[in-house]
Amino acid sequence: MAGAADAYLNETLAGRYRLVSHLADGGFSHVFKTADQRSGARVAVKVLKPDAAVHPESAVEFDHEGELLEALGKSRNVVSLLDSGSSIVTVTVKGAPLPMPVSFHVMELADAALNELLPLRHEVDWADKLRLFRDVVAGIHQMHGKGVVHRDLKAANVLLFGTETRRPIAKISDLGRSRDLSRPPRFDLDIYPAGRGDRSHAPPEHLWHLGSVDGTALRRADVYMLGSVLYEIATGQSITSMTVPYWGSHIRGVGSMSRQDREERFRAEARHMAEVHEAALGVLADETPPEIRRLVVDLVRQMCHPVPVRRERRFRAERNTPAWGLEWAIRRVDIIIKNLEHHRAVKATAIRRQRT
Repeated sequence: MAGAADAYLNETLAGRYRLVSHLADGGFSHVFKTADQRSGARVAVKVLKPDAAVHPESAVEFDHEGELLEALGKSRNVVSLLDSGSSIVTVTVKGAPLPMPVSFHVMELADAALNELLPLRHEVDWADKLRLFRDVVAGIHQMHGKGVVHRDLKAANVLLFGTETRRPIAKISDLGRSRDLSRPPRFDLDIYPAGRGDRSHAPPEHLWHLGSVDGTALRRADVYMLGSVLYEIATGQSITSMTVPYWGSHIRGVGSMSRQDREERFRAEARHMAEVHEAALGVLADETPPEIRRLVVDLVRQMCHPVPVRRERRFRAERNTPAWGLEWAIRRVDIIIKNLEHHRAVKATAIRRQRT
């Protein structure tokens, strides 16, 4: 709703942050490019929408995002929180000035979101795609290391920095749905089986209403969404959106079943879901260079496996990494990048020899 956001333009929050232009909208916030009149820097300001402010769940999650970003402040691949607060702005509604309280977060200003790169993905070198994905894995690894799960990961929630001056760096953003595992759940437990994030990017267990507040289960869900981000980078869409049309009819009405019945149905359908996911991996294979096709497909196959426990570390060397971490995935991406660079170096050497 850009029209609603436009009412805030040129307003100044806390006597410091002048809202220059509207950048994007979230589920319960507007995001603006902002001039910090104290430092002269350009920053991003996220403002809680007025209609969201009156809903306790949205207001709690907005405040919670600021707390989490502050706690994760030294994480290289998580967006940095610079300031938070509340202010009064005067917006014009039907020609009349209206003072309005707003809550806001000030963050570093990104050059783009990862999903904006997807229409141009065929113009982006695969080594650069993999390095961006490595950053995304590192960001979730940093979050998990501090006991935080994201729960709503997708390309749209990954920001890119430094695209014009150096190799872009990807950072995790939009932590409104995230959870600090050291704290109890914030809402009634009956809302968690279906997950907290975007359904078109959700892991199968959330679509089957088999999610939970258990930390291990939530980390496994994050791993699925990580694999789906790589699938997005390669194909332009999430693996969930590719697979649900073919097995989604099986989940109709599961919300009214007992959890035991849902678990039994899920186990019965697991093989069929895996077969459908395998077909979706064929689309990924077609988009991946032959030199690294097997490695990329194998990684997404594991990370996005419909059965959560199958997303765990697989090789013996990976079992030497911390139980909570994603070092195994970072190492796997590093291996893929090295394989691609090696094949390219060998090819370049062969071409030079032919010319001489």
